[in-house]
Amino acid sequence: MKIGIQLFSVKEALKKDPKGTLKQIADLGYKYIEPFANPKIGDEKSYGLQMDLEEAKAYLAELGLKVAGAHYYPLGCDGFAGFCKYYAALGAKQVGSGGAHFPGGMPDVQAKCKLMNIDSKIAYAYGLKYYYHNHYREYQLVEGKQIIDVILESSDPKYVWYQMDNFWAARGGVDPVKEMERLGSRVLLLHQKDYSKDAGEPVNIFEKRVDINKPVTMEFDQTTRLLPLYAEVGTGILPIQDYIDAGNKIGVEYMFLEQDKTRMGEMESIAVSMKAFKKFKGIEWE
Repeated sequence: MKIGIQLFSVKEALKKDPKGTLKQIADLGYKYIEPFANPKIGDEKSYGLQMDLEEAKAYLAELGLKVAGAHYYPLGCDGFAGFCKYYAALGAKQVGSGGAHFPGGMPDVQAKCKLMNIDSKIAYAYGLKYYYHNHYREYQLVEGKQIIDVILESSDPKYVWYQMDNFWAARGGVDPVKEMERLGSRVLLLHQKDYSKDAGEPVNIFEKRVDINKPVTMEFDQTTRLLPLYAEVGTGILPIQDYIDAGNKIGVEYMFLEQDKTRMGEMESIAVSMKAFKKFKGIEWE
């Protein structure tokens, strides 16, 4: 397994200085990146790197950075085909959805599954695998079934994979190790951050803050994302070595740091996590 970084971890720095931020990431030892974007038709600078294709290709090569994935929002957006073409040209093997909300229950889940199936075939046409990234919401129940199971059962494994965020899976009340064992090769990629030692509430969000049977809106979801919950890798309570071991057993190629929020500066935060990643076993650095 290799370590990469989801650029959402440095979202504020990217807004101010995209090229400088990428250089700092490379200088810290990150070699694999996962950009994020709301892609617009015909606008390569909206695809997450704020550079057109040839400029991005040259600059990433200069820094020694490789694109190992890329998130887009929302499902079914008009700019997705161009986004796929761009990242295929940059050498990516896969792209995926950064997640969705399902406030309308099962009909909403099914409608968004249809969009995933359409988008996955667009990605496939560009030689890319397609994946879906979870939050706790996918472990809520609709008509007695976990949303993630509806998503995976409603999609063709030839086209749709799962990127499991271990923090969010744990927030959803499941053991990420057991979830990897359950889903096996359907899990393509992993995301990682840590859960704070002083979070002030249980890891399982359904024990206190959210009703597992009541779909949440985007607005309500934002109220659950409290800064004290988040910690840098290796500074919290999650058994990350176990996650790495489980991922290696099923052939996961990349684990991306995704630090949604931090009490530090962004660059300090990702440096702390890189230092921690260096201490784990089962990571390939060359």
